Amino acid sequence: MFIADAEPGTVVRLRGVVRAAGRTLRSKLQGESCVYWDVRVGLAKAPEASEACTFWLEDEAGERVLVRAETLAVEVRAERGQELVSVAEADIDAVSVRIRELKDEAKRGGATQSEANRERKRLAKVATLLCAIRAEARGNVHLGGNLAGQRRWIELNQHLADKGLGERTVQRMVERFEVMLREGDPVEVEGLLRREPMPGELGGGYRDRSDCLVMVPSPDGAVRVRGVGEAAPVSERELRGEDEPVAKKPGAAVRTSMDPILAWTL
Repeated sequence: MFIADAEPGTVVRLRGVVRAAGRTLRSKLQGESCVYWDVRVGLAKAPEASEACTFWLEDEAGERVLVRAETLAVEVRAERGQELVSVAEADIDAVSVRIRELKDEAKRGGATQSEANRERKRLAKVATLLCAIRAEARGNVHLGGNLAGQRRWIELNQHLADKGLGERTVQRMVERFEVMLREGDPVEVEGLLRREPMPGELGGGYRDRSDCLVMVPSPDGAVRVRGVGEAAPVSERELRGEDEPVAKKPGAAVRTSMDPILAWTL
């Protein structure tokens, strides 16, 4: 929907890009100019810290809506969750490959048989952890009885993949990351549309109008920002320039099933 087609007094969802409305901020982790930033941990819905200022949403036709800062709810959990699912599945594949290799090694017998069996059992526990994290990212329960129990189990057992296979997934689950809305970032904003007098600090600016369209909270109490686009989460690891652990890539036929991992874990 274009802004020109939107009816004041209705709840609308509009797409466009961020344009500064005078004031800008400096993000906490990256120090970049923006109109919104927050810092979160893992899959947490609520940020541990945030700051926002009023900005314009500009559509393809050049029309604008003023988005007030006070009630912004920037939603990134779905994007973050899908990213975590992808990382977890890659690690699960790598663990599955290694377990099969160890199983074959143990079958051959010899001096390394006992060590191969011990490592296979350890990796099966890692696989259980990865499956639990993947379920958590999807909002499902793999173990622990419920989501709260699953989160407690993950917290108590994340040390199983501190290093080596599964490390990437655990890091994504617990790391702090930053979300920003910067000048030119594409966003989708949902809220109640109103026409109000142009704020005094913006007077003489946008097309010299005495009033403007303003996005205010919908009945659920927030102006929601979705599809953050280029304002994607950036982790502290990426900010420090550290390379992520690289999981061994499995063969093309590996994703046929979770066996033998599930045979041990279920």
